[in-house]
Amino acid sequence: MSAAESEDRQSPTSVPSSGRLVIEHREPRRPRSILWLLVASVFLNMVLFAGRSGVGLTRLDERYVAGSTLPTKSKIAIVEVHGAINETSTAHILKQIRQARDDGSVLGVILRVDSPGGTVSGSDQIWREVSSLKALNKPVIASFGGIAASGGYYVSAPVDLIFAEPTSMTGSIGVKMELPQLEGLLNKLGVDFATITTGEWKDSGSMYRTISDIERARWKQLLDVAHARFVRVVAQGRKLTLEAAEALANGKVLSVDEAIALKLVDRVGYLDDAIAHLQTKLGLETPRVVQYAKPATLADTLFPGMLKAPAVQEQILDRLQTPVMMYLAY
Repeated sequence: MSAAESEDRQSPTSVPSSGRLVIEHREPRRPRSILWLLVASVFLNMVLFAGRSGVGLTRLDERYVAGSTLPTKSKIAIVEVHGAINETSTAHILKQIRQARDDGSVLGVILRVDSPGGTVSGSDQIWREVSSLKALNKPVIASFGGIAASGGYYVSAPVDLIFAEPTSMTGSIGVKMELPQLEGLLNKLGVDFATITTGEWKDSGSMYRTISDIERARWKQLLDVAHARFVRVVAQGRKLTLEAAEALANGKVLSVDEAIALKLVDRVGYLDDAIAHLQTKLGLETPRVVQYAKPATLADTLFPGMLKAPAVQEQILDRLQTPVMMYLAY
């Protein structure tokens, strides 16, 4: 193509066969990329919001584990208490228990515990829901995995029977609170924090200054209240006197043999042993054994792992800044 031809094609004018000059006015095209960018941004925000908030997740997926492969009105549900008990895990555990509670075909529950414990509040909420299952005459058998200590034991205290694997660790009955003390480090770095409060106790537990003896004694009083509740929960669930339960509440992690001798565990056995015992207790020949799982969200599918990092960072920051009482083994 010659330079003249190229220039003619780019020119907004043309000369028809009549010889008259015709000027064409063309509207400039608006870039569609901006529109698509806006649409994609709105869609992404909707997906991420649904992934974080659990919008639309009314029920958990029910997954087959063992027994009858056909739909049946005789089911045993496995409720899993795995990992640290915190705000996120507690919500999922509570949903599992409530789904098993409200399902008329679930005749009994296996509480599968593999947890070192966690927050006092989360442990107590789970304990309450486990107790509600028994109030509906749905027997609950606990099955301990590698560790079921502190809050992991707290949530198991009201069950009918506790099985623990030969290598399980349990016990650790007690409460702790960790308050980071960064004043010495900050002084070395030449960093200072000015805190303005409306009362002398308002910043008690702050990680930016050393805790006083008076403050330490006050936090210990609160821990003693939570500790006393733990002792009552163990005494009630294991049918012990308060004095006997208090003697066990020294925070010590126990082996299975030690826990059986102290009446904190009933039998040595694995998950299938617990299922078999519950099946016999219910008088069922071939029940369907199921467990619950979170349904995958659109955000999980499109952006696997993307939502986890910010959540973990938020938990770490909250953990450093907020005094939290823990039924935690370590």
